[in-house]
Amino acid sequence: MKSCLPTLAFTLFLVAGCTTTPPPESPQPERLSQQVARSTLERAQQAYDEGDYAKTITTLKSGGSVFEAAEPATRLDAMKLEAFSYCVANQVPECRAQFRKLIDVFPNFDLTVAERKHPVWGPAFEAAKRMKR
Repeated sequence: MKSCLPTLAFTLFLVAGCTTTPPPESPQPERLSQQVARSTLERAQQAYDEGDYAKTITTLKSGGSVFEAAEPATRLDAMKLEAFSYCVANQVPECRAQFRKLIDVFPNFDLTVAERKHPVWGPAFEAAKRMKR
């Protein structure tokens, strides 16, 4: 009688090879609209950092509805950057209007203590808040 050991070993080898552990769960890929919003915001921030406030505003405006579909933090950052850009470009009425839009979307938004002390956007923000009451 032949030994069954080699056949049994081969069978166990095959069965063991069939059981696999599932791969670890990968994080959900970021929505395309959020990726576009982040990319647009990064380009606008770069223009702002370079002192090109007109380009910052144009870049943010070109994003348009992309920010409406973005995560709230991204949308808030874009709206705030646009307001700041109007302020430093000496377009104070547009700055106030942008702050009013921001407050409409984010009623609890407030500037930091340091931001409130800025000579242009601090007063523009306070004026926008008073108009919303």
